[in-house]
Amino acid sequence: MRITLLAAAFLLAACTSEPEASPQAPAPQTTVEQPPGKGPNCANANSSVVGKALGLRLQGQQETVDKTVTTCTYVGSGMPVEVRFTTNATAASFAKGKPEKAKAIEGFHDEAYEATAGGAETAQHTVAARKGRTQIEVMSPAGVEPSKKLISDLFGRI
Repeated sequence: MRITLLAAAFLLAACTSEPEASPQAPAPQTTVEQPPGKGPNCANANSSVVGKALGLRLQGQQETVDKTVTTCTYVGSGMPVEVRFTTNATAASFAKGKPEKAKAIEGFHDEAYEATAGGAETAQHTVAARKGRTQIEVMSPAGVEPSKKLISDLFGRI
């Protein structure tokens, strides 16, 4: 009888109380292919597009936006993979973000560079290119040529 009274009291309270506002849940990590969106965003650089271009097996991604920079971080085995889109990029901002030991890539979009860090088995390659007011930077263990292919593909998608 006591359980029945407690259950009835709970149901009555649930029916007469004000509904609570549900807290905003953090954006979930993307684990399936999303349709392309407009502009530089991770929907245009989903894990299947990036993984295929780089020859890596990536399982999902997480998007972080900080003012004019959108960073797509991918989950997979081995070293991390990132694609970074910067809007309102200029020749001056591109030069300012260029690592000291980076090498220019001639004839690739408006301007581009490559840099490598780490050893033979742990090398992390960075390739960045600017086209108009958009900059795309790819950091991965895949190498320069696959990264260039991905960057060209992404410029075509945005």
